[in-house]
Amino acid sequence: MRYVFNYRKSFREPKKIRQITERYYLPFAVELVPAINFFIFVGITFFIGLGIRQFYPHAFSSTWFVFLIGIPLALTMFVTKVNPEGKNIYLYIIDMFKYYFLIKLPKKKFCNGKEVSFLDDKKITFKKPVKVVRKGNGEINASVKNDTQEFVYYENGRHVRRVQNQE
Repeated sequence: MRYVFNYRKSFREPKKIRQITERYYLPFAVELVPAINFFIFVGITFFIGLGIRQFYPHAFSSTWFVFLIGIPLALTMFVTKVNPEGKNIYLYIIDMFKYYFLIKLPKKKFCNGKEVSFLDDKKITFKKPVKVVRKGNGEINASVKNDTQEFVYYENGRHVRRVQNQE
């Protein structure tokens, strides 16, 4: 009998903060990424609030605590809950900027995952077809003449589909 253990759930457990200093422990665990997001949003809202108070000195006089704690907490909860296309919100925003500046603005065109450069050309030229021969020395039969299922090769030996002979 063989036992298979699945550690996926334990490895996907987020990192948590339980101890701040050697003597001070938190009564509950706080996830690391939302805590970092919260402090970043506190800094951003603090500097935005200072900018607003430069023009309106009495702004947020009675609601400074709500402005400084409530908005970052709401933004942290929003960023934690939103997963566009199954990605982290920051990775999604970075990918959107990459798409906009590297593909949308230069107006690049793609086909099958590769960039196509000739779609804007006014004149399209075709190369002369390669002569298709049988693996031996003889030519192949045309598909309109009979129903033989012959494999067709380029001269270098790669397998391709059947092609009609020119008459």
